[in-house]
Amino acid sequence: MSIFVNWLESLHEEMNITTKCLRVRNRKSTCNNCVESCEHNAIEINGVILIDTKKCTLCGECMIACPLSAIEGIAINRYFEKGSLVFDDSYTPSLKELLIYKKRGMTSIQVANQLNQEWETVLSNANQQLPLLEESPITVVEKVMDEVLSRRAFFGSFQKEGKQLAKSMAPAAWNMEHDDWKITKYYPDFQFYSVKINKDQCTLCQACFSLCPEDVFQLEDNKLVIKNGKCVNCNSCTDVCYENVIEIISVVKRKIDQVEPIYSNSCQGCGHSFYTFVKETEKCHVCANRDPEWLSPY
Repeated sequence: MSIFVNWLESLHEEMNITTKCLRVRNRKSTCNNCVESCEHNAIEINGVILIDTKKCTLCGECMIACPLSAIEGIAINRYFEKGSLVFDDSYTPSLKELLIYKKRGMTSIQVANQLNQEWETVLSNANQQLPLLEESPITVVEKVMDEVLSRRAFFGSFQKEGKQLAKSMAPAAWNMEHDDWKITKYYPDFQFYSVKINKDQCTLCQACFSLCPEDVFQLEDNKLVIKNGKCVNCNSCTDVCYENVIEIISVVKRKIDQVEPIYSNSCQGCGHSFYTFVKETEKCHVCANRDPEWLSPY
């Protein structure tokens, strides 16, 4: 019965792109994690981002790959038994995926014979990072061959005929949870990225502040605080930075906020107050970059 229930769950909810999507929020976004993860070319970005439901197999790869968990759905080919992920060579889990499964209670991977090379590589990478996250490694255990053939046959023979029935029976948004695939939700005491700013070239225009969906950049008492533990590497800040002074570096460690002193000056060009890393700066970034023959925007 559990196989039937899992199948009903998988058929009810099609992949849905929410308003958290970077492409929806910011026209300058270059994020294409979902497109790169889709082997069926079911996702298209052409001004807006769309999922072709005729091509989509509901595999969930796009949902898992999204750094902001902006795609809703259920990964239909992930199958669990008693805290173990059952090996299936039809897909390869991502490193982020295994780290999330670990925090959700998965302790091992079940396999009837042996893992293929792709699974071995991802598992090895996960077990290298888990000690840094103060977690025990994921083990490999033997899978008893009981329902594998019947499960595949069940999917193949009933998926088309039963889809409408399943949608009418299953409750809406079955097993959906907010931010299920955002890794910072599961490891709040750690950081996976460090945000570096070239202070010599940064004008503190604050464009990255306003477009960062995770509030990584915060102003506190004449200090710029970079909340590295919040960063999910969505690249919103690097996409919008006109000076190209932001770098995102992969690192796994206990989270550390980066604090940089800043100064509030009065612009000699327009009279408005502005923030700067250099106390002696006389003009705000707008006046400093404005052609002197242009009319002032103020």
